[in-house]
Amino acid sequence: MRRLLSALCLRRTPTSSSPSSSSRHHRPEKGEAAANDGGGGGGGAGTTTNQGERTEMHVGSRDVATENIVANHDFSEGLRSWRPNHCHAYVASDESNYVPGVRPNSGAKYAVVTNRTQSWQGLEQDVTDEITSNTKYTVSAYVRVRGDVHEPIGVQATLKLENHDNSISYVGIGRVVPSKEHWEKLEGSFSLKSLPKRVIFYLEGPPPGIDLLIDSVVISYEITHTNNIITNHDFSRGLNPWKPNSCHAYVASEWSGFLTGVKGKSGENYAVVTKRTQKWQGLEQDITGKVSVNTTCTVSANVRVYGEIQGQFEVQATLKLENHDSSISYLPVGRTQGSKDQWKKLHGSFTLTNMPKRVAFYLEGPPPGVDLLIDSVIISCSDFKQQKEVNAAPLSIRSENIIQNPQFEYGLDKWSGRGCKILRHEVVGYGNVAPFSGQCFASATERSQIWNGVQQEITGRLQRKLSYEVTAVVRICGSASAEMRVTLCVQERNGHDRYIGIAKAQASDKEWVHLQGKFLLHGAVSKAVIFLEGPPPGIDILIDSLVLKRATKIPRPPLLNFENALYGVNIIMNSDFKHGLAGWAPLGSCRLSVCSESPHMIPSTLKVPLGHYILTANRTETWMGPSQIITDKLKLHLTYRVSAWVRWAPQQAAVRKLMWLSA
Repeated sequence: MRRLLSALCLRRTPTSSSPSSSSRHHRPEKGEAAANDGGGGGGGAGTTTNQGERTEMHVGSRDVATENIVANHDFSEGLRSWRPNHCHAYVASDESNYVPGVRPNSGAKYAVVTNRTQSWQGLEQDVTDEITSNTKYTVSAYVRVRGDVHEPIGVQATLKLENHDNSISYVGIGRVVPSKEHWEKLEGSFSLKSLPKRVIFYLEGPPPGIDLLIDSVVISYEITHTNNIITNHDFSRGLNPWKPNSCHAYVASEWSGFLTGVKGKSGENYAVVTKRTQKWQGLEQDITGKVSVNTTCTVSANVRVYGEIQGQFEVQATLKLENHDSSISYLPVGRTQGSKDQWKKLHGSFTLTNMPKRVAFYLEGPPPGVDLLIDSVIISCSDFKQQKEVNAAPLSIRSENIIQNPQFEYGLDKWSGRGCKILRHEVVGYGNVAPFSGQCFASATERSQIWNGVQQEITGRLQRKLSYEVTAVVRICGSASAEMRVTLCVQERNGHDRYIGIAKAQASDKEWVHLQGKFLLHGAVSKAVIFLEGPPPGIDILIDSLVLKRATKIPRPPLLNFENALYGVNIIMNSDFKHGLAGWAPLGSCRLSVCSESPHMIPSTLKVPLGHYILTANRTETWMGPSQIITDKLKLHLTYRVSAWVRWAPQQAAVRKLMWLSA
């Protein structure tokens, strides 16, 4: 039986972190600190940033992004990357009830620093690898205190700088006076003229015995992509034009389900370089023609390593220079120590004194067998004018399409797996299967249920009482033939899920097929998800493109001559079904089709023989059947007569059902 009004939903309940203690070496006396008492803004509040990894904006002709360098800024992963400074800390939530009456300011969790015996004791994070010189960083954090508080208490954000001569200095960033009753926002900014050996950010300030509560810590800086010579720097369009260097590579995201627990640093997507048998194997891009002689270019990239490994491994950025005499030389431009637990920032720069025949930039370094993860690669050259990148999707697919990223030209952005994994494949990235159109397609793999597939949430993009048409180009792998379906899952206002079958057809492993169908929403919904499903478990679903747009309005048929009408003017559009299903829609999840044969019994009162009729199938409720909206055709104080010739299986006789409505 088809799912109709409700479905089983599995929700993962947030797990509260249990209290855990941690200690570190003793910090020098607080008398050495240089605090900034500039009120809530510290040394200048700067611009307020959104509480997230990254915020995109458009300023003039520049594409600007603010990137948060704080790892686990919202404590969603417990205390990972954070350390209590010679005190005790744990993560609490609204559900944990560790701190009664205190709810997070944002997100679901916050940190509690307790058992403090000195005012400088707090929570710290090492940000050495994320800081660059002469860059303005804007800091914000939500703080609160708990305990026996009778007077104003200051909370301060501080940098601890361990210099190359082994001396230690402190920089006050911002200060605020919080309360027990509500969260206060601490703001500030800083810039370092030179880089010390180690940079540690921490929050401190309340007197001993007072607990410090922390939520949503952001240290952000602006990134402008005006002069970035790297194309598809964030892998939002898959691997194009990146190439794996004698190894294998693909694009993953938090939602792809491929690398559990790994989220992109600056966006949703990141590249995974795998099946490496040499240290020099990695990911490269040709930048010939984008660099010039005697111009300094700065390089940055977020990198990480993955595998059955422990410790850190060196990751290096390199230029491969193919000279005019056919010789090849290599120029290292930056390196860092890659970690399995978190992203690391790689920095570097280069200047070419002469122009080779070809210049290729690539990332390499970890030992064979260790996967290399790459995110947000930027090479900024002052004299490079970036060309405007054009959406690769054909106009026919982009025009009025409600589906975002319909041909996966931006990787798996906006898509997710419905109970399974999804992957994006290049032209020759899935055996001998070539895309139907464009340069790539997606697959749903490791399917264990028939409803597993590829999905996209389209909440807020549909309107009630409007007809929509869907076209999907699909294929399967793992069987010669299997049924494929396009389904819409809507959550009604009462919380129940309803499934609407839009289209179905037999898919093949030999060629791409088109699924086409229409649907209409009669009522308002609070959530809508469109997905592909159908083949038995173990069979992969391949999708080349998905188009969802408002149905083309069929021209109204010419007005009929009503002079000899039996009951007066008929307000029903396409009442004889000569124009197919124009004007008609299924009420419920039933299926409508128009048949062209005549009924076996033609009423004697009907002067014109019938040539078409509607067949309604897959009815699971008594109220399901064909429907038509006549709102704009009714008038007050008029009496309407309704009649229709109907027939139902298994009876063989035609039955005339006549109803009278009065207004």
